[in-house]
Amino acid sequence: MFRCFLGLALGGLLPVAAAACWPCPTLPPVKFELRTVTTHRTEYRTEYEVVHRTVTRRVPETVMKEVRETVLVPHWREETRQRTVMVPATRLETRHKVVFRTDWERQERERTVMVPRTQVVEQRHTVHVPEVRYERREQTVMVPYVRLEERERPVTVYRQVPETRTERVVTAEKVAVPVCDPCTGLASLVCAVVPHVENLCVTVFRCVAQCHLERYTVAVPTARPETRSVTVPVPGVREEVVTERVPVTTLQPERRAYAVSVPVPRREVVEYQVPVRALVPKVETYRVRVCEQRPEVRVRQVPVTVVREVREVVAETVPCRVPVTVPCQVTVCVPVFCGCW
Repeated sequence: MFRCFLGLALGGLLPVAAAACWPCPTLPPVKFELRTVTTHRTEYRTEYEVVHRTVTRRVPETVMKEVRETVLVPHWREETRQRTVMVPATRLETRHKVVFRTDWERQERERTVMVPRTQVVEQRHTVHVPEVRYERREQTVMVPYVRLEERERPVTVYRQVPETRTERVVTAEKVAVPVCDPCTGLASLVCAVVPHVENLCVTVFRCVAQCHLERYTVAVPTARPETRSVTVPVPGVREEVVTERVPVTTLQPERRAYAVSVPVPRREVVEYQVPVRALVPKVETYRVRVCEQRPEVRVRQVPVTVVREVREVVAETVPCRVPVTVPCQVTVCVPVFCGCW
């Protein structure tokens, strides 16, 4: 801005200086001043406006449509067939086998057996006979007795010691208080009880602990050894020879005859019949149900979804830029002529 005004000032003065065909007076001095100028500038603001537009929407609709389709329907028919099967048959077959038969024969034999014989015999043997004898012995036993023993223990005794303290005591004191009668307006004195705090000396007792040693006697149970003479029964055993008659059994051999049954095997051929099962082929006739597929045309209603276009007007809020002229203040430098022509 300063350059613009400087150019205008110089542009206006240069023609005068250029036409210097004749002498001219001297131009006055120029000075520049800062001035505040109010101008207008354009600003763009964003505003919202409602715009109506036509929108095409695709709306799905379900329509029932006839569809023709070919379906295979099962059909059953009976058919006679033949097959060969193996039938089990039983026949008797004669067979031979060798069998061993056992016959029992009676035979006389001899054997030697041990026969017991018992005899009474005198026998001498030594036996141990128990006996008891008494002996004089000495033994040491512990005899209990009680002895008195003096011991010491610390004892704490509490003693009451008087002590004087100063305490603040609240007492009731009568004081004359002026009172105004609201009806007559006369002032009078009334006696009122107010709390009064005063210091009093009070004697209290304080417990003081004193420790000292106390002697006491205790009965202590102990035991002392003592030797005593006692008579003890001592068991013993003595040997003694005893003669007694004892039955003695001995075994003596003796031959005896006895009869036994002895098995005697003999060989014999036996004929027997065995049932034998065999498979015999046999042709049989049977009926079978055969399934056949037969085509059949059927018509059925099928729901079909169809898309339909619908046009509707929709109001939308659209942002737009609006130019607005705003005043503003600008500081410029202006040339000023000082002095006179």
